[in-house]
Amino acid sequence: MYLTREEESILNGEKGEVYEKVFRLLVRLGDIYGADKMIQVGSVQVAGVSYKSIGDPGRDFLEDFAEKGAKVKVLTFLNPAGMDMENWKELGFPEDFAENQIRIMNAFKKMGIVVTATCTPYLAGNLPRFGEHIAWSESSAVSFSNSVI
Repeated sequence: MYLTREEESILNGEKGEVYEKVFRLLVRLGDIYGADKMIQVGSVQVAGVSYKSIGDPGRDFLEDFAEKGAKVKVLTFLNPAGMDMENWKELGFPEDFAENQIRIMNAFKKMGIVVTATCTPYLAGNLPRFGEHIAWSESSAVSFSNSVI
């Protein structure tokens, strides 16, 4: 895959450990899918937000990156969490689950991610322009972007 000088410097660790790890993952994914080069995206919708989905390893991974200063570079929203963040007690979520879910949300927030916890980012202020590349997850968001934008 063709990499710019800046991308090569990230891959070589010149921008720090966190960015090197993330970029190395992106390059590997690009290689798997036969990408010629990286492209700029205008916004991101993150999946894998629920503690039920990512568990302790995912929580620890996110907290580690957040503690090391990882920050998003583009507008980034979150998919729904594993519980209602405001009414979890009333809904009967166990305290242990809630505590871990809150830690996950705090890690995302520390990295500059907008903690929307929605599957409809286009209704929450994340509305890409025609022709803009995006990296969205969630069936509603993907359907919207592929058919409306």
